[in-house]
Amino acid sequence: MLGKLIRLYHTLKYLRFKQIVWRLYSFFPRFIFFDSSSPNIISLQFRVLFKHGITQDYNSFTFLNETHCLAEQGWDNKRLSKLWRYNLHYFDFLLQDSASLEIIEKQKNIVANWISENSFGKGTGWEPYPTSLRIINWIKWHYHTNALTESAKLSLWNQIRWLESKPEFHLLGNHLFVNAKALLFGCALFGLGEKSRIYRKALDVVISELDEQFLKDGAHFELSPMYHSLAMEDLLDLYQLSSLLPSSFPKEIILEKYKFGMNWLSYMKYDNQEFAHFNDCANGIALTYDSLTDYAEKIGVNIELDSVPEFTHFSESGFAVLKNNNIHLIADIGKVGPDYLPGHAHADTLSFELAVEGQRLIVNSGTSEYGLSKERLRQRSTAAHSTIEIDGQSSSEVWSGFRVARRASVSNLEKKTDKNCVEFSVEHDGYKRLNKKCIHRRYWKVSKGHIEVKDDVSGDGNNAYLRYYVHPDVQVIQNMNELVLKASSGLQVEFLSSHHPKVESTTYHDKFGISRNNTCLLIEGTAPFTNSVTLSWNN
Repeated sequence: MLGKLIRLYHTLKYLRFKQIVWRLYSFFPRFIFFDSSSPNIISLQFRVLFKHGITQDYNSFTFLNETHCLAEQGWDNKRLSKLWRYNLHYFDFLLQDSASLEIIEKQKNIVANWISENSFGKGTGWEPYPTSLRIINWIKWHYHTNALTESAKLSLWNQIRWLESKPEFHLLGNHLFVNAKALLFGCALFGLGEKSRIYRKALDVVISELDEQFLKDGAHFELSPMYHSLAMEDLLDLYQLSSLLPSSFPKEIILEKYKFGMNWLSYMKYDNQEFAHFNDCANGIALTYDSLTDYAEKIGVNIELDSVPEFTHFSESGFAVLKNNNIHLIADIGKVGPDYLPGHAHADTLSFELAVEGQRLIVNSGTSEYGLSKERLRQRSTAAHSTIEIDGQSSSEVWSGFRVARRASVSNLEKKTDKNCVEFSVEHDGYKRLNKKCIHRRYWKVSKGHIEVKDDVSGDGNNAYLRYYVHPDVQVIQNMNELVLKASSGLQVEFLSSHHPKVESTTYHDKFGISRNNTCLLIEGTAPFTNSVTLSWNN
């Protein structure tokens, strides 16, 4: 009990006062009732970005690589995961690239079904986040098809009113930004200007959150490449919407944030368009880098990224990246996320990923689910990442589905670069809470055809578990004391370690609902512990 109270204290102490107040406020009933009339809507043009592969018959839906039938399961079946139900209520499926009369009629019918089956303000579908995305998608759909019925317009107006009364100030972060984005879409559709309370509230949130959530080095502050890509799409949507909003809307600031954000994302995606797996991140949810660029060009946004050195330290977001024609190395050497919002954080401090000649080689294990399961907790733990775990504990105390108590803090960064070699090292104190107060320091040294990674762990008798996760497309060949990582592309990388690794079977999760077999190279030792790994290939 005492341990749980201590963990709870170290979780809650980071919250902002606003979050606590709004959390308490959420328990009080809100005196907002269904409005029987709505403002007139304005006919406007908006270029829609289409989704694919969700449904064909508007009854059977596939989200998170899991398919269910609406007629059998209903809108809010608690036996289905909340994330799946969220996706159902988002209504992304309205934006499939087809506008035949038959399809539009099916779309009208499912909108009407949602209205009849989801009473005002009740159930999962009326929570602020799915409400926000549904508002956006219904409005985009209308811009594309002009298919909103009178009952749908009225429902939409009441969804906007409901959302305006309940933005997610208790969460903040990407949820609050999307709340404001949805309200702005509503303002554009219903012609609400600067005198409107809805517009003023949404504008205040966007202006304050643009500087809060988009760091100076370009990263979205939750430090997930997946959520970063979603944020880039939000910025593009808002930029396009700006022509339909009052002149007070910060169009140029949004464009600037997008430019810096795409520069950051260009380092955090691989040649095959997959995202690096740091914090909650999966492929197939957010737009790829190239898809974002295509969307931007269609709405008249063309940017040229600044020329930057091969080695880049994104100091605000805490990533070190070496990227050239042969090597793409990404190391997490920063905070787990915003102090008051670490819900999507993993205990991945000092982990790294590596691609060689376009082939992903060393990886973190990814994210396949949310919720409160043991598997969710495992995927967030240090043990699921290419770094060191001590005494079976994670470097940051991840718990529940989206909680973090005590967090690792990095310090003493050293770096040295020249035309032939890049070296950098850093340490974290995430294990100081353990007996003997261990410190983990990791060194990277990269030269042509060669990478050395050295780990030092202080302490006395602590058990150290060093893991290197290998991408599923790479085979581990064991020959006596020598290990070779062999890719289908023909690339072969020699793996040498000062301690002999165990070769273990494990799983890799590059998409929600997906588990792929892969290999983990496990090196065990006792603190004080030192190990050096070299990866070599013909260049």
